[in-house]
Amino acid sequence: MEIDIILNEFASPHDAAELGLLAESYDLRGVWSSNYGGSRDAFFTLSLLADRSSKIRLGPMAISSAELHPLKMANLLFSLNELSNGRAMIMVGGGGAVLQSIGMERDRMIRRTRECLEILKGASPDKMMNYTGEIYKAYGYQPKWHTDEAPLIYFGSNHPQSRKLSTKLADGLITSDFVVPLMKECITNIHAELKEAGRKPEDFRISNFWAWHIKQDAEASRAEARRELMLRGWLRDKYFAPFLDEDELKVMRDHEQDFLNAFLRGSDVIENVPENLVDKMIENISFVGGLDQIDAAIDTLKQFADAGLTEIALRVHDDPADAIRLIGERVAPALR
Repeated sequence: MEIDIILNEFASPHDAAELGLLAESYDLRGVWSSNYGGSRDAFFTLSLLADRSSKIRLGPMAISSAELHPLKMANLLFSLNELSNGRAMIMVGGGGAVLQSIGMERDRMIRRTRECLEILKGASPDKMMNYTGEIYKAYGYQPKWHTDEAPLIYFGSNHPQSRKLSTKLADGLITSDFVVPLMKECITNIHAELKEAGRKPEDFRISNFWAWHIKQDAEASRAEARRELMLRGWLRDKYFAPFLDEDELKVMRDHEQDFLNAFLRGSDVIENVPENLVDKMIENISFVGGLDQIDAAIDTLKQFADAGLTEIALRVHDDPADAIRLIGERVAPALR
């Protein structure tokens, strides 16, 4: 199983280049740039890294066709692929942070995504595309700069309907915050759906977005994880049910606003929620703690690999260079 790094939304093109080259020096597989309403453009953020690197894959996540027409998305993706000599990738999503920022609703997500994937996968420098969908059109499209090595096109989703769509049209699927038991169940379904679509599992990439908080300072790690906890599965029951009992799940549901308030304040203090419950949550749905927790993280990653993940996407937060060094020096060698 290979390792990707997800940079935070504050990374500039210069930051992305520096951090991406550091990740490349450890032979990590890829770097993802985050796409938010107030972030730098996720494609542009990777431009310097695309030019200066030689091996590492790079791509934006998640880009929704509701925010960007698939033809314009294709132009940006193929341009990044040209600049990187065939190392670009993209995670197409149904719409999240950006749609919230511009006040749009997620309507007809499956149809939008289907047409987006059909346009991205159907574009060719050799044949002009004339595409007429229910939502999107692309006439006279023939990107001459489309390289021989096509970019990898992932769909990012945790939902069964969109998962099935990805097995038909995408190169891979990226889930988010799936603990090992959920991942095993998901991959069983993916393999069945690939067979139904006439595709081989070995030709399909499967990844999982997972939060990395491990630091030399264990309490700083735990504070960072508590601060970000609201984002882990958006506190939906299914992500926590494998390790919380019914009473604990009820407490979590009843205090969702307290988790959100902590996140909005950028605080590690989650009011009105028992500390032991918060600890149980962060320890099971992210990698957290001091350096003594690295072996446990490696064991979990091996379980993900045994379940069928081809790669893992580790989201780094504060002190990203330190995180990449730890991952590159301590974790990656154990998975090879």
